[in-house]
Amino acid sequence: METELKPFWQKLFTFNWKFGLFLILIICIPRFILVLNANETSDYKYIGMIMTVSAIAPFIFLSRYGRKVIGLTKPSNYGWLIFAVISGLIFSLVLYYLGELIYQNSFENWYVYIGKSYNIPADIKQNDKLIMFVIMAVTGMIFSPIGEELFSEALFIRVLLNHLEIRKRQ
Repeated sequence: METELKPFWQKLFTFNWKFGLFLILIICIPRFILVLNANETSDYKYIGMIMTVSAIAPFIFLSRYGRKVIGLTKPSNYGWLIFAVISGLIFSLVLYYLGELIYQNSFENWYVYIGKSYNIPADIKQNDKLIMFVIMAVTGMIFSPIGEELFSEALFIRVLLNHLEIRKRQ
C-alpha cells in the first residue's frame, strides 16, 4: 500500500490531523508572525525564506504518491499553463492602471503602498535596486502563491480531509 509521507516522516507521523498541526506549528505560525513583523518594521528579509519553505514543504514531507494525492502533478496540457500566465499578466496590468486611474500616486493605490512599504536605503545604487527588486519580486510572485497553493490548499487541507474521512467511516 502506498503512503502519502516519505519513509523518514512515517516514523514520526501519519497523514492525519497531528501532522497538520505539526505543519501549522512549523510553517503557518512563523509565517504569520514574520508577516506581521515585516509590516510593522518594513523588514522583509525573512519573508522570502518562509515562503520558499512553504513551497517546498510537499517535496520535503510527501512521497510521489502523496504529491499525487494533493494534486501536485505535471500538467496534461501546457497550453492552459501559458494561458494562465498571460491572463495573470493582463489582470495585473489592468489592476495597475485601475489603481493609477482611481488613486494616482497616493498610499491608497495598492501598488504604491506595497512599493513604499519596503525599507529600501536611500543611498543604494540603481543597479542594486534592480537586483533587490528582482529578488523580492521573484520570491513574492512565485514562491508565495506556489507555497500558498501547495501548502495550504493542497497539503494541509488534504490532511484534514483525510482525518475527517477516517472519522466518518468510524
